[in-house]
Amino acid sequence: MANREENLKKINEELEKLSDEELEQVAGGSFKQTSDDSEFLYKHKLIDKSYGLIGVSFNWLTASWLVDKGWAKAGITCCTKWGVVADNMYWYGGKRISREEAYKIVREKFPETRND
Repeated sequence: MANREENLKKINEELEKLSDEELEQVAGGSFKQTSDDSEFLYKHKLIDKSYGLIGVSFNWLTASWLVDKGWAKAGITCCTKWGVVADNMYWYGGKRISREEAYKIVREKFPETRND
C-alpha cells in the first residue's frame, strides 16, 4: 500500500502534465484557497514567500505545510485541504472559525507590510 507521500507525489506528477488552460479549471477550491492564503500570510510577514499554483509550481506537501505554519504564528490552526472541492478549515482558541474570521484576526494582529 502506498503511503501519503507517495500518493501526493503521484498526484503532483499528474498535475504537472496539465496545460495552463486545464489548470485554470482547477483553480478554485483548496488549491486556490491555499495559494491565496499564502499570498495573504506573505503580505503580513507570517511566511517568507507566497505560492502560486501549488501542486504544480510548488510541492503541495511543502507549500501547504508552510502555509499551516504561517497561520500558527497568528495563533490559528489551519488544515489545508488538498484538491479542488474541499475548503480549508481554521480554528482559533480551540473553536472552529470561518476563513473570513481567520483573515480578520491576522489583519488585527499583524499589519500588512508588503505590497509586492
